[in-house]
Amino acid sequence: MTTPEERKALLDRIAEDRGVVHPNLAIAGKFDAPLLEQFHTSYMWAVHHNETLDRKVKELIMLSADAAVYFTYGCKFHIGEALRHGATIEEIVASLELVGLVGGFHVPMMALPLLDEVLATDEFAHLRPADQTDGA
Repeated sequence: MTTPEERKALLDRIAEDRGVVHPNLAIAGKFDAPLLEQFHTSYMWAVHHNETLDRKVKELIMLSADAAVYFTYGCKFHIGEALRHGATIEEIVASLELVGLVGGFHVPMMALPLLDEVLATDEFAHLRPADQTDGA
């Protein structure tokens, strides 16, 4: 059994490593801290330590995987990360189109409004095409 102190230390490490702790991860830590630790270790290896793929490609893949299972928080997070690592809007849209071939065209139709939300934030508003600044 994991102690509250051990769970807090794990969540603190996740926050330091990832910059954020999604509420679902905090809840997972309450019920199965060893599982959360395994997930975090795997995530850190795949995203930050394994350099076979560049970070932009990894973010586009994770965005596509999250879109396929309708994980909206993950979609918005990985859209932002993809943009921060050099992805273009066109590359994001193309990734969502590809996952739509497998998951159905409702997948990009669900995810494209999330792209619109991310592009409406102060951090990314400058990337929004001029003809799309009216919110339509």
